[in-house]
Amino acid sequence: MKKSFFLLAILLFIASCATLPEIKKETPESKISDEELPKTVAILPFENKTEEMGIANQVRKAFYNHFSSKPYRDIELTVVDEKIIQLEKSSGKSILEIPPKDICEALGCDGLIYGKVIDYKKIYAVAYSQLGIEAEVWMINTKTGKEVFRLKDSVRYHEGGVPLSPLSAVMTAISTAMNIRDIQQVRMLNELCYKFNEKIPSPEGLIEQRPVIKEVLTNAKDSPFGKGKVIQVGAEGDRGMVATFDIGNFKKGVPMKETQPGIYIGEYVVMPGDNVKEAPIIVSLRKPGGYDTQWIDVSGFVTIDTTPPPQVTGLRAKGFHDRIEISWQALKNVPDLKGYRVLRSEQPLSGFKEITTTEFNFVEDKTVEYGKVYYYRVVAYDTAGNESEIQDAKKAFLTAKEPQIISGSIEKDTVLSGNYIVKNSLWIPKGLTLTIEPETRLMFDENAQLKVEGKIVINAKDFPVEFVPVGNKKWKGIVLEGGYIEMNGFRIKNAETGISLNSSGGVIENGIISDNDKGISVLGIPSPSIKNLTISGNKTGIELVKTNSIIYLNSLFQNETGIKIIGFSGEIRDNNIYDNNLNIYSETFLKIAPNYFGSINSDEMRLRNIQISSVYDAKLPEGKLVNPITNPYAKLSQEERQRKATEFVIEAGEYFRQRNYGKAVTLFEEALKAQPTPEIYYYLAICYQEMKEEEKTLKYLREGVEKFPKDSTLQKSLGLIYYQAGREDEAKKVFEEVLRLNPEDRQVRFLMERLINK
Repeated sequence: MKKSFFLLAILLFIASCATLPEIKKETPESKISDEELPKTVAILPFENKTEEMGIANQVRKAFYNHFSSKPYRDIELTVVDEKIIQLEKSSGKSILEIPPKDICEALGCDGLIYGKVIDYKKIYAVAYSQLGIEAEVWMINTKTGKEVFRLKDSVRYHEGGVPLSPLSAVMTAISTAMNIRDIQQVRMLNELCYKFNEKIPSPEGLIEQRPVIKEVLTNAKDSPFGKGKVIQVGAEGDRGMVATFDIGNFKKGVPMKETQPGIYIGEYVVMPGDNVKEAPIIVSLRKPGGYDTQWIDVSGFVTIDTTPPPQVTGLRAKGFHDRIEISWQALKNVPDLKGYRVLRSEQPLSGFKEITTTEFNFVEDKTVEYGKVYYYRVVAYDTAGNESEIQDAKKAFLTAKEPQIISGSIEKDTVLSGNYIVKNSLWIPKGLTLTIEPETRLMFDENAQLKVEGKIVINAKDFPVEFVPVGNKKWKGIVLEGGYIEMNGFRIKNAETGISLNSSGGVIENGIISDNDKGISVLGIPSPSIKNLTISGNKTGIELVKTNSIIYLNSLFQNETGIKIIGFSGEIRDNNIYDNNLNIYSETFLKIAPNYFGSINSDEMRLRNIQISSVYDAKLPEGKLVNPITNPYAKLSQEERQRKATEFVIEAGEYFRQRNYGKAVTLFEEALKAQPTPEIYYYLAICYQEMKEEEKTLKYLREGVEKFPKDSTLQKSLGLIYYQAGREDEAKKVFEEVLRLNPEDRQVRFLMERLINK
């Protein structure tokens, strides 16, 4: 049954890649009449049968470059690609599956050239190198429906690699950007495509023979180019021609000088204000007063970027006993940001030198000396080397070399700022207040605790206070006995109980509590409000015993138990409580407000003795309130659930074959409740796609991929939906996973090449 459904789905949804129909083959060695040759030819994207991503597009460009000197009317590759993408998206097929006649009708041509790269090797060793490629090309005349020719050829180099050509010798002499191995690959592709085009017949009577370009080399791989950088282009071809190059549509007709017979060199210096993204370099060689030949550089596109990143803001420098920490606001929505340069001086205005670079918005400077004052600046830079404006420097210096040791009872209202080691116990008596300043660090000896009978105040949201052990052994934690707490901005780690409150009120917010036996324990009344906390990696996240705390807007995940309740009359609402072994446990039956539990299916929420009337369907704040669903088959045995699912699938299949997709989805959804399988998700997606319900199609494909991440068919279907919808970044990410699971998938490999080289 499973196989028959798979076959049906494949026929109706995404056909496996079809090869072109067998057509009578003729080779160029056979006599080909001029009537058999097309006049206007489009070179289609080449198929890649190798593991080298992007090689098929490079071979296609190289082939086009040589083919353009022949007396055919050829269609520019950009025009071909644009039309093909429209065809693929409208038909839901790759170009390999669309009939040649339909392609030519869309492109306005009467001939097509197909190609595929069959083999590619690139091995570099100390004493040995091997570079090789094999490809096949063929032409179809769509007026006659015949294959005009089919050619297969290869180029291989061994040992010392490829000797330098006259052009590559000149380019490597004038530019350190010329990589010999890149040049060797370009030359190998040129030689292969030259061999192909030598064997391709030419129609008579169209246009005179164009100038010949043998080779083009550029430093495009150094892209992006910032202000003052030089784009260098070299070409080898017929002597005595007029040579120019274009940088896409950004800069046309940049002159090239014939420095040696047949060797043309040109360059463009990037000026302030120049900006262009992924422009091809196109070299033109023209006979004076005659036709020209154009050659597209196969080594890559050029990006020119002279726009610097925004200025870095929020710079802070904070000294500790052993280091200075420098932090700043991370830049957002700067896609070409490469990182930050951190500069330091012992003078406030001059003498700044780079001490490090980083991709993060925080560094520690441990190369400083006690007794000296340091000034810091941070500059953002992008992939083109553009740098942001500098800001006023921030100064900092090391504090006392060793943390202060504190213990015992405070005798008056006290403020702590800096680094401290707590021995045994630090006690805040009733009526006194301990205030802890931002960025303070309290390190506790084993079994040490902070005991509060008075009041503790922390207001450090952006620069949190840390409570950590001195070593790897646990400390007791913060213990409140009838006290009051105001904590905003903190981190607590590796305690027996992070915060323990016995009949103690207040507010605990904007903190991270991790790797403790218990994160927070609340006993009795009064009790605190707990909000905006991240509680993770604990045995128990929050324990509530006979209390009325308000727990809201928190994230509790990856704890053994998220929340444990033994008597509770407060509120638990609007939290993200998910991915815990047990999300909530209550000793007695308890009804709570809406939260997100990782699923809307009550059988998957990991709740014990908890009643809910509504839940969020995604993490807050994005989640929306929905009614939870109950699985009517949850109490059946595995065999009974499988039998139920099979019955539903068989009945759904009957409606599916009748194209009654509405009834089919109802039954498939019941089958999904009984026993989820990749096939059921697959058919649900097909049904909803046939009913033109894109959101539900995507919903079931995403859900299926999440539950069955190793199923390449579901992954592929999701990728194709993204591709057809023009969501190319998402399609590319999914296709990468498909190829990891199934490297032999021709259709996905072909589309992936298109996305990479677009």
